[in-house]
Amino acid sequence: MANNTTNPETQSTKEISPVGRIIGIFTSPRETFESIRQKPTWLVPFIISILFAIVFTFLAMDIVLKDQIAQQQARGVSQEQIEAQSNYQTIGKYVSGVFIIIGTLVSWVVVSAVFLFGGNTVMGGEAKFKKIFSVVAWTSLIGILGGLIKIPLILSKGTMQGVTTSLAILLPLPEPGENPSFLYQLFTRFDLFTIWTIALYCIGLAVVYQFTTKKAATLVISLWAIYIILSVTFGSLFGGFMGM
Repeated sequence: MANNTTNPETQSTKEISPVGRIIGIFTSPRETFESIRQKPTWLVPFIISILFAIVFTFLAMDIVLKDQIAQQQARGVSQEQIEAQSNYQTIGKYVSGVFIIIGTLVSWVVVSAVFLFGGNTVMGGEAKFKKIFSVVAWTSLIGILGGLIKIPLILSKGTMQGVTTSLAILLPLPEPGENPSFLYQLFTRFDLFTIWTIALYCIGLAVVYQFTTKKAATLVISLWAIYIILSVTFGSLFGGFMGM
């Protein structure tokens, strides 16, 4: 009797162009991830992410500095310290490209490594780092869409305070110099575009690992929950504000 079982790795998938992947990650993610599984790439989303980050930095840096100065003044930081830090950050605006490139790559590598460990070691799957890295890279376009929506709001308001697509919009905005409450920090993690990103991670890892979507979601949501617990806890302990 002939064996009709087909190895998923050998199934042919229609190749999708970079432009098609950019569109598909929003409109048909599973088909796009199937193409990525067959031919993993990351350079195009990387270039888009870098260009967006650089443009955002130059458009919003003055607003960011103004918000930080208001926070420092509210906390009683001396004017000399404020001016010294502002000068340093202004200079950093012009060398930020290098840090953006390094930071983007490092963050993608870390997220991919965590997924690789969880998928291969904990969930018993088998996947190559390059494929997972490609899923993370292309999924990052969701966050860029969120940034594109927020930029006009930030520029029109002249501040980043209160510009959010998270559940934190339901809570009072912390006053300048006031540490965000535990609940406020928790609500910021439940951002529309973060949840969209998490959903795509579930689909992408299900495709790469040939898991069921439920099994991939168990992995991704468990890791996300751990991140939320750690980031909110450390944010509350040290008075910081760590957003995803």
